[in-house]
Amino acid sequence: MSKKKQDSRAMKAVTASQIPPPPRKCDGQLYTVKPSDTLFLIAKRFGVTVAQLRAANPQIVNPDIIFVGQVICIPTGKKDDEGDPSPEMPFRVLSLRILSETGQPLPRVNNAVRLKARVIVRATFSSPVQRAFFFLEPTGTESCENARLIGIDCPSATQGVAEIIWHVPSGTSGRVFVVACRNSICAKSQEILVVRDGNMTNM
Repeated sequence: MSKKKQDSRAMKAVTASQIPPPPRKCDGQLYTVKPSDTLFLIAKRFGVTVAQLRAANPQIVNPDIIFVGQVICIPTGKKDDEGDPSPEMPFRVLSLRILSETGQPLPRVNNAVRLKARVIVRATFSSPVQRAFFFLEPTGTESCENARLIGIDCPSATQGVAEIIWHVPSGTSGRVFVVACRNSICAKSQEILVVRDGNMTNM
């Protein structure tokens, strides 16, 4: 995909009638387009290809033009670009991110994400999951036995994304990771260093 397509951000519609309706049938989940979205970024976020997105959304005539507020279908991604069944990929965690409540990346200090009082912890997976468990392993501990659960998400069986709102205690520091299972196969993400100073405000 060209850089031009990757950089074609979602447009604001002049009138509501300019926004195409969602497809009549969706073998997956519905997603509402945000201002920073492109088809390329949406496909990457949900672990599908742009070709699969376009096949699931015939209302998108030009892949460079999508609209803020437009509802599109995120397919399950079980077929490749040619439409033939593709071998099932090993279940794994694709990404783990910690964001502000508005979905923005948080600053880092000494390679640790600097937390606010409330943050979003979001994980994406190579296949849909029914439960995802988010943990914090506090600084100074060397064993996963000391990790504590900070949240559980139970997304629908069609989603490869799980997230929680984490109310972060003052003075928190350590390593955050997520564990999820699919069909008795479990996967653990890489750990993210985090810190929240005792004097930080809710801002």
